[in-house]
Amino acid sequence: SSTPAPPLGAAPPPGALPPPGLPPRTGPARTNRLAIAALITGVLALVPFAVGFGIAALVQAGRRGEKGRGLAAGGLAASAVWVAVAAVAAAAAVGSLLTVDRDESGHVTGKDRVLPSLLRVGDCFTGFDGNVQALVTALPCTRPHQGEVSASLRLPGTDYPGDHEVFQQAEDACFLRLARLQKSRYAEDLQLYVITPTRPTWRSGDREAVCLMLYEGTGKISAPLAETLDPNRKLWHELARGDCLGKWSEDLPAQRVLACTDEHWMEVFAVFRLEDGPYPGAKATERRAEAGCDKRYEKVFSGRRTPDILTWMMPEEDEWTSGIRTVVCLGESEKRPMTKPLLP
Repeated sequence: SSTPAPPLGAAPPPGALPPPGLPPRTGPARTNRLAIAALITGVLALVPFAVGFGIAALVQAGRRGEKGRGLAAGGLAASAVWVAVAAVAAAAAVGSLLTVDRDESGHVTGKDRVLPSLLRVGDCFTGFDGNVQALVTALPCTRPHQGEVSASLRLPGTDYPGDHEVFQQAEDACFLRLARLQKSRYAEDLQLYVITPTRPTWRSGDREAVCLMLYEGTGKISAPLAETLDPNRKLWHELARGDCLGKWSEDLPAQRVLACTDEHWMEVFAVFRLEDGPYPGAKATERRAEAGCDKRYEKVFSGRRTPDILTWMMPEEDEWTSGIRTVVCLGESEKRPMTKPLLP
């Protein structure tokens, strides 16, 4: 008899399990969609979206095992670059608002946009709309322009007196400082604007007031205001004995001096100075001015043709404070202009 052949391979030991099968086949890992969005918005400078998408993509891709963490990081990096570029541009823009191109002598040479408060005395500008906090265009004063920084001065006091009082102090001080500009041939169309300290800047020691003179007439000015002064105009306290004038203009402190052989209405017959000291008040100043002019009137016109009206000009309180003590005595014709001088 024959013996059966043994089976192929060894039998598994008792209790052993067959080897496990291979894991099921899967596709490649997906790329996280938020990561793609982060990269696109970062490249397009949509920084807030890029940052949001990028952070969400990093968290989501790690949790899901998705690809795209590099894309998210790229979007964040692009956003950082755009932020840096914006910061540099902003710094350059702010810097341009703080500076003006000037030559070696300090005169404006370019056409820069700047805040009026940062201009210097003597600088000219255009584009002013009445708002001292708005930008203007600085220009050389030889180019057609609208206004000029005509003066700056320091206000007195330690405690902040309030917005209205600060403005009033600055306006009065600027008006006195710039009275000479009322002799400009453009005087009728000049308007004063002032830049004053605010309560916060006052606390930090700022006392500077800036005086802007704006031309509101037709066209523009093409010269510094100092070069537009009319030599035939005088401020009242600059008038001299023998000066003849037309009708007194209440609108302008500078009066036009005429030849006394031309038609005129008034003539200065005396000028004198009041004693120094504290301001005595309006009534006391007027009494002294009247007494002084009466005394000189009797002396000048004794035995001569007399004017119809005797009048005088005297300093007001702010003028007195600035050092003006002059009294001007005038003779005036009431009904018809004169064509001859009153004085010999």
